[in-house]
Amino acid sequence: MQQGSQHDGRQDGWQQQRPGQGGMPPSYPQDYYPQEQFQAEEPFPLLDYLQLLWFRRRLIIAITLFVAVIGFINVNQLKSVYTASSTLLINIPEAQVVDIEQVLSRTRSYGYNNQGVAEVEVLRSRGLAAKVINKLHLLNYEEFNPSLHVPEESFFDFLKYLNPKTWIPDSWKKAIKEAISGEVTTIAPVEEEIVDRKMVLATDIFLSKLSADAVQWSNVITVQFNSLSPTLAARVANELPEAYIFDQLQAKFDATEKATAWLTEQLGDMETKVAESERAVEIYREEHGLTQGAGSGIMAEQLSEINSQLIVSRAERAAAEARLLQIRRLTGPDGQGIETSNEVLSSPLIQQLRNQEATVTRRISELSIEYGPKHPRMLQVKAEIEDIKARIDSEINKITQGIENEVEVARTREHSLEQSLKDAELQSGTQNREAVQLRALEREAAANRVLYGTFLNRFKETSSTQGIASSDARVISAAEVPLVASYPNKKRSFIIIFILGFMGACGLVFALHFLNPGLYSPEQIQQELGIHAIGMIPKLQVKMGPHEYLLEKPHSGYVEAINSLKISLKLSDPDALIKAIQVTSSVPEEGKSSLVLSLAIVMVKEGKKVLVVDADLRRSSIEKRLGLATEGPGLTDFVLADTDNPDAFIQHHEEAGIDYMRTGDAKYANASDIFSSKRMRRIVDILKARYDYVLFDTPPVMAVADARVIGQIADKTLFVVRWDKTPRKVARAGIELLQKGGADIAGIVLQQVDLKRYGRFGYGDSGYYYHYGRYGQYYQS
Repeated sequence: MQQGSQHDGRQDGWQQQRPGQGGMPPSYPQDYYPQEQFQAEEPFPLLDYLQLLWFRRRLIIAITLFVAVIGFINVNQLKSVYTASSTLLINIPEAQVVDIEQVLSRTRSYGYNNQGVAEVEVLRSRGLAAKVINKLHLLNYEEFNPSLHVPEESFFDFLKYLNPKTWIPDSWKKAIKEAISGEVTTIAPVEEEIVDRKMVLATDIFLSKLSADAVQWSNVITVQFNSLSPTLAARVANELPEAYIFDQLQAKFDATEKATAWLTEQLGDMETKVAESERAVEIYREEHGLTQGAGSGIMAEQLSEINSQLIVSRAERAAAEARLLQIRRLTGPDGQGIETSNEVLSSPLIQQLRNQEATVTRRISELSIEYGPKHPRMLQVKAEIEDIKARIDSEINKITQGIENEVEVARTREHSLEQSLKDAELQSGTQNREAVQLRALEREAAANRVLYGTFLNRFKETSSTQGIASSDARVISAAEVPLVASYPNKKRSFIIIFILGFMGACGLVFALHFLNPGLYSPEQIQQELGIHAIGMIPKLQVKMGPHEYLLEKPHSGYVEAINSLKISLKLSDPDALIKAIQVTSSVPEEGKSSLVLSLAIVMVKEGKKVLVVDADLRRSSIEKRLGLATEGPGLTDFVLADTDNPDAFIQHHEEAGIDYMRTGDAKYANASDIFSSKRMRRIVDILKARYDYVLFDTPPVMAVADARVIGQIADKTLFVVRWDKTPRKVARAGIELLQKGGADIAGIVLQQVDLKRYGRFGYGDSGYYYHYGRYGQYYQS
């Protein structure tokens, strides 16, 4: 009764105590705690990561120091590289002595940005690099001629033997290379070819060390050169711009020289062409009788004069024809008489004859008065008047004949003028065609003279400026010998290596943490497996067994952890009567047998009557732990016996105070058949009636099906998981098998917890208690 009162007081104490206030805090089920406690916010994950790094600080420090030392040695063995820099100004306007820009200046049809890029490419050209290499004799330096390299001893020389390439003989390498390329090298290269190869390789190395960049929005180019020698770096950085300027001047000189030679050749041809064209003009003019300048004017005047005369002649001919037509009309049958024509009326002779006729007619009239018609005088006068009329008719005929003659003459003259006009026009057309040809010859001669004059002037300009061309680039900042190496920056490199080593160590810690499949805390168990952890059993740093340690130190932290587990087991189902308890695990070596003995001893200390049943028929370990004989009647014998009295099959351990049932001597019996039989259920009921607690130590779930069968008989099942060892996938699979078999799992027990590591890292909320070290200090005494 006294032990029972002590038990009740301890249980009440645990019920009143909150986690983190002393002792081993029990991992109670969720129903025990207020709901709002489980809904509290989880700590920020960064704190967990920092705690993990702090826990692994020794590993991080070791890796960081190792990487730092290796990096320090490696950095100190690197050869120092020096960088010299010079500045070049391009596109400087040239002061021309004479206007020969097309000869001396290069065509620049692009903007200054493209120009800078173009000049950078010129500076990086292989031809310019070869000139600098030859000028400074860089082939005599090992840096540019690898054939001069002498191997040096290094701290890391032993690593070269780890390179698989060094394991292959050179003859094999050559054969493989020839087989891949398909070319067989049988003829050794001549000396000239070797020199060319060295120059090509030196040029490649030179260009890899050279850097030329155009400064944006300016005509400035920065030239940088890296070398193992500071003096050589400065020499190259200064020589390259000079070689560029000299190359530019040489190009202009070559252009001027070529232009002069070409102009000389062209002048000879032009002079010959001018002479020939002028001679052709003179010969043509002489052959066609063309006077210089006035031939076309005379012919035009002649044509104009003939045209004028032709017009006058046509007018005169028309007037004569009109008079002739009038006379013929007057002399016709219906005419009024020719006497009325203007030509007759205006003739003085006819007027005189008319006057005479009028006078004779008056005399006839006067004589007719005195004389008769036949009077001689009358006849005389009549004869006289007839004579006058005859003379008038003769004169009229003459006038008519004269008009006809005049018309004929006018027509003849007009025809002659028309013929003369045609001849003049024909001659003018011929002369015009000849003039056109002449003008073409004259123009050709003039063009040849102009072209000859232009070539002659350009030749004089080119000849006079040959050798005085200036460059459109100059060095504005010469390179100085660098005093400090540009590479490696040992301080910065060491800091970077140190940081990288630290980050790599942290990454390794995180990788190990995330790749570790083990379980660490009740919170993780709840999250991964979906079942609460009802106990955390610390790992003992002693060589004795856990049950022996429990007996030797009844007030240790280990005992309080077992007490916490016992109380959590009761609270897992307060309304149920829990008497038959199965303890199992997913795989062996989880600590379930030690847990069974420790839990049984603690229950006995409370005054309870406890029976430990070794149900692992294949690999029994309880006897060895208790120091008992392995042979003797036990569980299998009791199942096969026809009695319900278990006394013959139970042994008592005086030191531990517990009763123990071996596996038995009936090894031939099948475990699954025994545990699934009705006899087994009857035996469990008998044992529950005689004992307060019956603890079954069963085999691992993943190995055999025994635990799944016993789980159907037992009131509760404790599933043991070894801290930081049992893979979560294996534990999850074991729980699923138990649940499918119908076992009532009270919770999970974390076995062999390293409290020191657990407290340092602070796994979950439950870890903060151990983190402060109160537990070990409290129970140390």
